[in-house]
Amino acid sequence: MNYKAPRGTHDIFGTNALAMSLLEQQARVIFKKHGFEEIRTPLFEDAALFMRSIGQTTDIVEKEMYIFEDRKSRKLALRPEGTASLVRAFIENRLDISMPAGRFFYIGEMFRYERPQTGRYRQFHQIGAEFLGNPSPAADAEIIILAQDLLFSVGIKEMDVRVNSLGCEKCRYLFREALVKYFCSVRDLCEDCVRRLEKNPLRVLDCKTDSHKFTGVPRISDYLCDYCKDSFNLVLSLLESAGCNYTADEKLVRGLDYYTRTVFEIRSDAVGSQDALVAGGRYDNLVGELGGQNTPAVGFALGSERVLLAARNTGFFDSFQESEKIFIAIADQELFNEAFSFAVKMIRNGLKGGKDISVFGPVNGKSLTSQLKFADKIKAVKTIVFAKTEFENGKFLVKNMKDKTQVEVLIDEL
Repeated sequence: MNYKAPRGTHDIFGTNALAMSLLEQQARVIFKKHGFEEIRTPLFEDAALFMRSIGQTTDIVEKEMYIFEDRKSRKLALRPEGTASLVRAFIENRLDISMPAGRFFYIGEMFRYERPQTGRYRQFHQIGAEFLGNPSPAADAEIIILAQDLLFSVGIKEMDVRVNSLGCEKCRYLFREALVKYFCSVRDLCEDCVRRLEKNPLRVLDCKTDSHKFTGVPRISDYLCDYCKDSFNLVLSLLESAGCNYTADEKLVRGLDYYTRTVFEIRSDAVGSQDALVAGGRYDNLVGELGGQNTPAVGFALGSERVLLAARNTGFFDSFQESEKIFIAIADQELFNEAFSFAVKMIRNGLKGGKDISVFGPVNGKSLTSQLKFADKIKAVKTIVFAKTEFENGKFLVKNMKDKTQVEVLIDEL
């Protein structure tokens, strides 16, 4: 029976694995510059954590979570996003006391049952950052700039930064009433919209089915209180002063219920319909709602696969080459131990001159012809051949696998 990877998952290897590693390396460099520390959380959590934080009426909770029961009938879920897990860790480990102004980042897999397409998988990778304990709009601006810096670092220059404010509870209550009144006047809403209209009218704005019907929708800016309005204006002013080009987009509504005030997305035309590379915003109430001390917070997450798609034509990853492959072959089987010992030394010490190399071999019990074919198959640049006569004279045969020439080289020269 032939087994295949489950639909919506993908194997990452070769140059794609190298690109993913380089993206994560760049992220760590950028996060360090901004003072963020890494945190790693479990791949699965109590399902109620995500239901409580993300919101019962969101697509993630209603349609996309992978939920299962363990042997003690506890309901668990593979994490669909990183913020809720990080906040849980922040509270459980009392980081709200020891690190009240915490700057954290995470890198890892997330899981959502979605229709797979280019840049969207059911198991995917996210890189995210969360800034907890700072209520200032300056933290919002810094998070957006941090996300931009990360994209810049992998060669993505053309990006569309969209920013909006969802206001506070007071603003949203008035806005909610206006939306309900408006949507009740729209005919033939889809089933999802009818359900969301009762539970969370802002989510109706996310509808892909009925969005073409929504003309003359109330504007959130007309309902922002003075504090939210001033905070949002300061965020925009700080972005301008930092040279960040943005678009204030009142139609931008994040798909998670915990957001307050500033929300944002960074998009790119390079990835087709799944154009959002980064998304985030402020969530001042989440820590308190999950049992911690009231702690203002703001953060973002980026989809690694989408970012790599956007970066594929920038030339950034082209400058990073795989290490040079060296194969160790034996013309005489009695030299296997010496060849093995030499391969270990090569791996540990490298070559003179400090070249970046990968060492393969030796292979026991194969003819030299078979070994050289294998060297070609793994795309070795050179093959070092242990032959009895040359070895007794303190030499190797070094074969260039591209032009098939070979020379004798003193062992000490390597």
